[in-house]
Amino acid sequence: MSKRNSFLCSLVASAAFLAQPLASALAITPINITVKSGAKQAFQGLGFSSTIAGSNGYAKLTQSQKNTLQKLLCNDAKFKIVRLWFDGNKYAPQPGVENMPVFVNPYVKSGFIADALANGCTTLLLAPGALPSYMKSEDSIYIKDTEIFNYATLLANFISRMKQEYGVKLHATGILNEPNDNSIRFKDSQWPVIVKALRQELDNRNLQDVKIITPELANADSIAVRIIKAIKNDSEAWKALAAISTHSYNMAAASWIVSQIEGTDKEYWMTEAGNNGPEEPGDALNAASAASRFLNDMNNRVTHWIWFIGHAPSHTEDNSTRIIPYTISPFKYQLFQKYHYFKQLTRTFDVGAVFRKSYSSLEKDMRWSSGKKPRITVASAKNPDGSWGIGISNYTSDKFFFALPAGLGYPEGTLVSDAQSGRQAETFAVTVFIEELAQTGDIKMKMYRSNSNVNNVYIGTALMRKGTVTIPKVESLDLITLRNQ
Repeated sequence: MSKRNSFLCSLVASAAFLAQPLASALAITPINITVKSGAKQAFQGLGFSSTIAGSNGYAKLTQSQKNTLQKLLCNDAKFKIVRLWFDGNKYAPQPGVENMPVFVNPYVKSGFIADALANGCTTLLLAPGALPSYMKSEDSIYIKDTEIFNYATLLANFISRMKQEYGVKLHATGILNEPNDNSIRFKDSQWPVIVKALRQELDNRNLQDVKIITPELANADSIAVRIIKAIKNDSEAWKALAAISTHSYNMAAASWIVSQIEGTDKEYWMTEAGNNGPEEPGDALNAASAASRFLNDMNNRVTHWIWFIGHAPSHTEDNSTRIIPYTISPFKYQLFQKYHYFKQLTRTFDVGAVFRKSYSSLEKDMRWSSGKKPRITVASAKNPDGSWGIGISNYTSDKFFFALPAGLGYPEGTLVSDAQSGRQAETFAVTVFIEELAQTGDIKMKMYRSNSNVNNVYIGTALMRKGTVTIPKVESLDLITLRNQ
């Protein structure tokens, strides 16, 4: 995973500090959320990836240990999508070479793919992470025009061989992960060419059902809009594309991306969200960040939502990339707090849940983008069984603030916060109005809560009357969910 302009960047290097005293946490701020009428996207599930290094560690586990890890995510937490990394440079270090073991050993021979599918995952996504080095232009950072078709052939050959030789059916493929951070890139004019070429090569191998998703940029920003428009302006390329895709770091899904697919049949895959750095169990700050981004993305037409690393050997300096870190000898795993938040969300929103667009009286569309993040993020959907789910995440905390050291020109003890982080701790009384339920009678909704070491706890029922329900107390870093039975 490459470096990106995220809210985890250096505080000292930030362009703006916000110096302010911490307010009293005793006051409760009222906020009104309106869930507008009109079905949007159908949610297709959470997902996770496993890096090649992580899968090599997985191979050292016993079958019972493997099943334990896969069951925790694919079954218990209802993750449905697995993203598998493909290094084109190692796979094809020179023209004519197809080095299958670099993928087959960590993902197939280790049992990783079979175990994930056996425990409830349903969808396999290929994540090409690098282009073969020989495809780079001599005088630029871009792929040679003449190599675009060769790259399409290389990907299609690989996907076909996985199906024919190893019985592994890949359901979707990207083109290049975070292409603007890659050592070899595509020009805007090359994007429609590679999409059309890959579609043709897949179809030629009877792989019409393999979806193409792109551009998988690190942020939902103007670059993503530009690339999507370049593809959309070519009608044949746009027809060949099944889904647009971006990542959820400092800039998650947003209206300017959604506007590109409004009125079309395109899905929106969020193929990577994550955090960086160390983490310990009970970290509600990281968990609330993940939940807020998920709800933001559901409020912006995302259909498939994937966390960076599901389970992998523990790395004390970078454990926050993982949901479940483990040690091999002795075998021991930890469930980070975001695991419980995700589990709570998948019990609120089933696969097939159809989301609506929600707006806030405090922060309008509650957009998670560059700058300070929304305090309260809410999304709501109607489940296939007819029940309604509501998710509410409070991304406020005094942990965002720290005292400046002496000698920087500020009064000693001045509290500051990074310009890209959340705001100080605040408690809210959240009233949600679902327009489509305005004419209904009373509905009892079960409520659940997660926070630091509070794991998807049932906290009673709330009465929705004529489409309106109030949750009187949503505290710092809370995830509160509601669902009627």
